[in-house]
Amino acid sequence: MAVDGRALGSGTVQETDVCVIGAGPAGLVVARALAERGRDVLVLESGSRDPEPATQALNDGHVLGDAYAGLRETRHRALGGTTAMWNTPVSGVAGAKYAPLSPIDFERRPSVEHGGWPITFDELAPWYARAQAICGLGPFQYEGDAWGCSLPASGPALVSRIYQFGRRAALVDPLVAALARASNARLCTRATLVGLDVDASGRRATRAVVGTPGGPTRRVRAKQYVLAGGAVENARVLLVAADAGLRVGSPWLGRGFMEHPRDSALTLVPGSRDFHRAAAFYDQHQAADGTLIVGRFAVSDDAIRDGALPNASATLLARVRPVVRRVRAVANRFAPLGGLALVDRWTPSGGHGWSRHHAPERVFDGFTILLNLEQTPSPENRIVLGARRDAFGVPLPELHWRWHEADHTRLTRLRDVVARELGALGRIEIATDAIPDPNAHHHAGTTRMHADAAHGVVDADCRVHGVDNVFVAGASVFPTAGFVNPVLTIVALAARLADHLVASS
Repeated sequence: MAVDGRALGSGTVQETDVCVIGAGPAGLVVARALAERGRDVLVLESGSRDPEPATQALNDGHVLGDAYAGLRETRHRALGGTTAMWNTPVSGVAGAKYAPLSPIDFERRPSVEHGGWPITFDELAPWYARAQAICGLGPFQYEGDAWGCSLPASGPALVSRIYQFGRRAALVDPLVAALARASNARLCTRATLVGLDVDASGRRATRAVVGTPGGPTRRVRAKQYVLAGGAVENARVLLVAADAGLRVGSPWLGRGFMEHPRDSALTLVPGSRDFHRAAAFYDQHQAADGTLIVGRFAVSDDAIRDGALPNASATLLARVRPVVRRVRAVANRFAPLGGLALVDRWTPSGGHGWSRHHAPERVFDGFTILLNLEQTPSPENRIVLGARRDAFGVPLPELHWRWHEADHTRLTRLRDVVARELGALGRIEIATDAIPDPNAHHHAGTTRMHADAAHGVVDADCRVHGVDNVFVAGASVFPTAGFVNPVLTIVALAARLADHLVASS
C-alpha cells in the first residue's frame, strides 16, 4: 500500500523483512519482486509523486574539478527517481533508449585499469531478458542484422546494432501500482533515510533512521536493507554509516564515479542525395513487430580489445540547414493556433525523424555523429562527505570529477577510427579541439562490485563487503559502465538481487 511517511507512527519502530531505500527503477524492481514472493517490504522514498522544492534541495552538493552540471541538477527525488528527468520522446511522451552492456564491458582489459566484473554477460543474460519485459520493450535482441539493417559499416571496427525505445510510464507505473496493491508492501513517500543504526560489531545495520518533513525522526527495523538511492546517495549513506561504526571493508567506498560523456566532434556530409532514405535504418523507426528502434554504429568487442578503444556507440542526428533554422524561428513566432504541426513538417528541428521528411536533402546539410562514450573508473573520481549539511543535519556529498587525459586520448583515437570507417558514406569533418559533454545524468561506480574487498565495495551478490545485511542496487555497483543508458542493466541486476535475497532467506 502507499503511505505518506508523515503517517508513520511517531516514536514507534516499523518492522519489516526488507527495507528498500529509494523508489527509482532499482528499488521498485527489488521491492515488487520480493513482495510477489511473500516477503514483507517497506520502501522509503524521499520524494513524492510530484517534485517538491524542499525535497529536491536535499540533492544539493558541491563539485570540484572539471565543469559539471551539479548534483542537484542531475538527480531527482520522487517516485521513479531520475526517470522523471528523462527527455527522450517516445511516441510523444517521456522515455529513454535502451541497450544492454556489451560482453566486453564485463571483461578485464589491459587498457582499462580497475576494470572487470565478478560476473559475466552470459550469467546476467537471463535477467536481461526479464528486464526487457519489465521495461516494456521488445525482444532481447540488439544486433542490427536481426532488425533488417540496411547500411552496414564499411570497416571491421564498427558493427551495426540498435537501441530500443521505451516509455517511462511502461516501466514505472506498473511497479508503483503493484506495490500500492500489495498487502505485504508499504511504499512510503516523503520518508528520507538520514542514517543507519549499527550494532556493536559493526557488521550489521539494526535500524534505518527516517526523517520526514516537519516531523520527528522514525526508525525502521529490518532483517535486510537495500540501498537504491543512486550512485551519489548510496555512497553518501554508506560513508555516513561508516562514520557511525559500520565496518565497510573496502577502500573503494565512494570512488570510481563514472558518467557517460557525449561527443559531437564528428560531422558527416552525405556523399549522395538519396542517403537519407538509404540510411533510414539509422533513424528512429518502428520495426515490423512494433518495437521502436534506431540503428547505431557500435565499436566491436574485438576492436575494443585489440585497439585500446573506448566502448562507444555512434548515432546519426540530422543537422538542419541554417536557412531552415531561421525560417523555423520566424514561423514559430507567427504560427496560428494549431499550426505548429505544419511548421514541424516543413521546417524540422533536427535530431531523429529525418528519413521521413518529404525532401530531406533540402532541409538537412549533414549529420552530427553523436558518440556516447564510456569513462574508465578512476579512484580519483569520487564522492566524499562535504562540510555543509542538509535540512536533516546529514553531510552533503562532494563530487571530485575530471575527464582524464588518458580518456581523451582514447576518444581521439576513436574519432579517427569512426571517421575512417564511415568515410565511404560521405565527407567526415572533425572538430579536433572539442571536449565531450559529461552531463548525461548517468551516475555510476561509487559502490563498485568486486569479489575482493580491496577492489570493490560490494560482492557479486551486491552485499556490502564486511557487512552482513546491507545490499546495494543500481548503477553504483557497476565496476565499468560501458557507454549506454544504464537502466536496462540496473533493472536486470535488481531482479537478480531480489532472487538472491529470496534464495538466501
